[in-house]
Amino acid sequence: MTSPTSPETPPAADAAALALQAELPAAIADGQLRVHYQQIVAAGTHRVVGVEALVRWQHPQRGLLGPGAFVPLAEGTPTMVALTTWVLQQAAAQCAAWRAAGHDVGVSVNLSAALVQHPDLLDTVRAVLAEHRLEPGVLTLEVTETALLADPLGAAAVLAALRAAGARVSLDDFGTGYTSLTMLRQLEVDELKIDRTFVAAAAQAPVDAAIVRALVDLAHRLSMEVVAEGVEDARTAERVRALGADVLQGYHFARPVPAEDVFTTVTGGPVDYPGARVSGPVPAPRPADEGERVELAHRVLGTTTASQGLLRRLTALAAGLLGAEFASFNVVTREHVHLLAPHGHDFTRVRRDGTPCAWAVLQHDVLEVDCAEDHRTAGGEIAASGVRHYVGVPVLDALGRVLGVLCVYDRGPLVLDDARREQLRLLAGVLADHLEGVDAAGQLDRVQAILQATAEVDRADGEAGVADVLARAVHDLTRPDFTVLVGRPAGDERWQVVDHFGEAPAAVEGAEYDVDARSAVARAIATRRPVWVPDARTSSVVDGALAQRWGAAAVLTVPVVAADGARYVLSQCWRRPQPDLSVVLRDAATAAASYAAHALTARSLSAAADSAPAALPGPRSA
Repeated sequence: MTSPTSPETPPAADAAALALQAELPAAIADGQLRVHYQQIVAAGTHRVVGVEALVRWQHPQRGLLGPGAFVPLAEGTPTMVALTTWVLQQAAAQCAAWRAAGHDVGVSVNLSAALVQHPDLLDTVRAVLAEHRLEPGVLTLEVTETALLADPLGAAAVLAALRAAGARVSLDDFGTGYTSLTMLRQLEVDELKIDRTFVAAAAQAPVDAAIVRALVDLAHRLSMEVVAEGVEDARTAERVRALGADVLQGYHFARPVPAEDVFTTVTGGPVDYPGARVSGPVPAPRPADEGERVELAHRVLGTTTASQGLLRRLTALAAGLLGAEFASFNVVTREHVHLLAPHGHDFTRVRRDGTPCAWAVLQHDVLEVDCAEDHRTAGGEIAASGVRHYVGVPVLDALGRVLGVLCVYDRGPLVLDDARREQLRLLAGVLADHLEGVDAAGQLDRVQAILQATAEVDRADGEAGVADVLARAVHDLTRPDFTVLVGRPAGDERWQVVDHFGEAPAAVEGAEYDVDARSAVARAIATRRPVWVPDARTSSVVDGALAQRWGAAAVLTVPVVAADGARYVLSQCWRRPQPDLSVVLRDAATAAASYAAHALTARSLSAAADSAPAALPGPRSA
C-alpha cells in the first residue's frame, strides 16, 4: 500500500510549494515582488538609524506572501541569485531616495548561504553601490552563521572584500549557530545581531540576560556594533539597552511596511498626529507607560533643587549655541510642564497641552516646531507668549527613559544644522549624567571648551589650521596620554602621522598606516565611524605590534569625514587600559570632528571656486 506521504503521492502542501517554486522566476520578472522595510533605531534615543529590507510576494491568487512561504524554496537554485539581486537593487535605490530627501539612514539586505560564495556577488555589490552613489557604510549585508560553515576561510575573504568595496557586514541570528571564537576573530564584521530568542527572554530570565551581556561585551571588544532583534515591548527594549545593545529592532518600534510608510509613524509605539488644524492646541497622546513616565518626572523634580547652578550653565550654553533668546530644562508631568533654570524669561510652569515639550517626550530625539503654525501648539501658552521657533532635545537615562527636555526657543528663526544638533545632544547627555548621579560638572567644562573651539575652527587659517585646532581641542577634551593626527600630506596618497600632542613616544613621528590592514585607523577610514578600544591587548582591530611599540593600551579613533571622504583621523592613546570613556566625551569628540569636517568641506568648495587647492600639513619634523 502506498503511504499518503510517500513520493508517489506528495501531500497537497508539498504540491503547493512546488507550484510556488515554479512560479517564482516569472513573478520576479513580472514585478509581483515587493520590498517592505522595518525600522532599526538607536538604543538610547530611539532615532531611526536604518531599515532592514524584507521581501514580500504579491501573489495574484494567494495574496501577500511573507518570505517564509517562498524564500526557502529558492535556496540552492538560480532563482535565489535573481531574487537577492532584485532586492538589493530595490533597497539601494530606495535608500538613495530617502537620503536625498534628508533621511540619514542605512539599509540592510540579507544574503543567503549560497550567495556568499557566488562568483558574481562582489561585482554586483560594487555595481549597486556605484549606480546609486551610496557612501561606504550605508549598505549593510547580513549573513547568518550557517552561511560561513561550509568554507570559513573562503567566507572570511568574501566578507573582507565586501567591506573593502564599501558595504558593512552583519552577522545575523548570532548565538544560535556554531561560530567559534577562533572563527570570529578571523572575520571582518561590523555588526552582530543577537538572535531574538535571547533578546525576548532577557527581560525575564537572568541566564539569557547574562548571555546577551556576554555577547555585547565580546562584540564591543572586537569593535563591532550590537543589534538586538525581536524587541517586542518596552520592557525588553529597556532591558537590552541597559545590557549594552547599540541598536534595536522589533515590533515594539515598527512592523515591516511599504517604503512610503516608513517615516510616517513615530517609533517606540504608535502616535497619531492629527492632520487637520483644529481650534486650540492638540492634546498630546498619553502612551501606555504614561504613569511610569510621570512618576519618573516627579522624581526628577525632587532632585534638581541643588542643581540650579549647573542647570543654568547648561541652558545658557544651549541658548548660545543657537543664538536664541530663551532656553530652559523642562520636566513634563501629567498636566503641566515645569520650566527649570530658565534663561531669558521667568516662566516656571505652563499647561501641558499646547507645549512642544509634551510632544518632545514622545520623540526620543530632536524636535523642531514652529509654535505659531504647528497645529499641535497653535493657541497654547508658549505660542501666545510670542515664541515662534522651538527646538527640544529629550534628556534620556541609561534605560532610554525621558527625564526631561532641554529646550531652546526664540521669537525669530533658529538655525539648526547637523553640527548644532549633535552639540545639543551632547549637552543633553551631560545633563542626563548629572541627573543619574554622575559628576557632570567637570565634563561640562570640557564640553563647553570644545564647543567654544568651534569658533576657532571657523577662524583657523587653511586646512592645517582647522586640523590643528581640532586635534588640540579633542586632546584637551578626552585627556589621553597622547594624541596623534593622521592625514595625507599634500601630493602624497599615504596615510601617516602629521602631528601629535601630549607625551607621545618618538616612534609616532611620521609613522605610516596601511589602510587595508586590520587597524583602528583603517577601520575608521573605511567605515567613517569612530572606534573605541578599551584594551588593545584583547582587541582584534588594533595592530598589536604598533600598539606595543607606541605603548598604547586604550585607543579612541575618530575620523574627520568631509564631503569627499576621510581627510584626517585622530587617535587618542592611553598607556593603560580604560574601563570606559564617558559616552558624553566620546560623542563630543565625534561632534567636534563633524564640525571640522563641515569646515573643511566649505573650504574645499571655496578653494575649487577660486582654482586654488588647499594644502594639507606635512609630517612634523622631529
